[in-house]
Amino acid sequence: MTKKIAIVHEFFHKFGGAERTLLEILKCLKDYELEIFFLNSDSKQVAKKLANYKVQQSWVGKFKFLNKFNKLFAFFYPKIIESFDLRDFDAVICSSNSFAHGVIAKTEAPVICYYHSPCRYIWDWKNEYKTENKLFGLKGLLADCIFHRQRIWDFVAAQRPDVMIANSQNVKKRIQKYYKRSAQVLYPPVEIRNFDKRSLQWENREDFYLIASTLTPYKKIDVAVKAFNKLGLKLIVAGDGPSGEYLKSISRSNIEFLGFVSDERLTELMQLARGFVFAGEEDFGIAPVEAMGHGCPIIAYDRGGLLETVIASQTGVFFDGSVDDLIQKLEWYHQNFQKFEPKDCHVRALEFENKKFAEKFEDIINKYV
Repeated sequence: MTKKIAIVHEFFHKFGGAERTLLEILKCLKDYELEIFFLNSDSKQVAKKLANYKVQQSWVGKFKFLNKFNKLFAFFYPKIIESFDLRDFDAVICSSNSFAHGVIAKTEAPVICYYHSPCRYIWDWKNEYKTENKLFGLKGLLADCIFHRQRIWDFVAAQRPDVMIANSQNVKKRIQKYYKRSAQVLYPPVEIRNFDKRSLQWENREDFYLIASTLTPYKKIDVAVKAFNKLGLKLIVAGDGPSGEYLKSISRSNIEFLGFVSDERLTELMQLARGFVFAGEEDFGIAPVEAMGHGCPIIAYDRGGLLETVIASQTGVFFDGSVDDLIQKLEWYHQNFQKFEPKDCHVRALEFENKKFAEKFEDIINKYV
């Protein structure tokens, strides 16, 4: 009899790195009977990406008008995730960056958790989250009380998975620090879409730099904008988000905002850009690896998962997070970019291809399920 596996993933509103990883996980489980559980999701995204799967979501997700109040339900999500009825499943796989690891399964059903990160807004990004959301005074005091209670729940919830998988050494360290558990590392899958060998020749590239990201404060795109304002180099920003209007208001004419772009257009931009700029700290960072896959070197903040993917002075350069240092590194790179071999970037990115993820993930499934 075919084994039944429950897949638990918190939110499916956008289609970012965690969602791409979820689809690769589903491909690895084609021989099992699957059911996907969400706390909340966008019906259009589900219909587009998950039409062939059985999908369940919590009562919050069933009331679409509540989507814009998603943050207000953070206090209730631990209870909701525990309420999922998983008694009929032979195994549970959690794709977690906040609540999914808190599911309760029957004793004999192994729970395998793939961590995109421990819940950052209650741990290491607590203060940044409060500042970003203007949680000061009484609001800040209330937030601290909620975060304290959630940290207790989060630690307890993290003891439930039988198998812990981190998406990078960076996340593995966080799991050890906050949950006191060890995890194996499995880098997320990266798809090098529509690769064109011509992108490995500098003469086929154009004189602009690229950012591809959601426009949110923690991505630190304002740091890049201020640096490019000073230098006058052309920067193209692909993506949208709540910081979009602010970033446009502080940008000069050499910076162009495209808004949301299709995968096909993003691939084209990566094949043409002189460099890919990543100013924030990311747990892993799929987009920079995709850019390297198309031969595009990276100019990145020297923190987080990019230290594991970008090779300094070979596939990119690092800066210390400040505008002044980014200006210096961009000036140097703009004068010396031909010292970098686009082929080296491509070869490095192939080490994170989705087929390698699939091989290792299937080995884990075969061992524990």
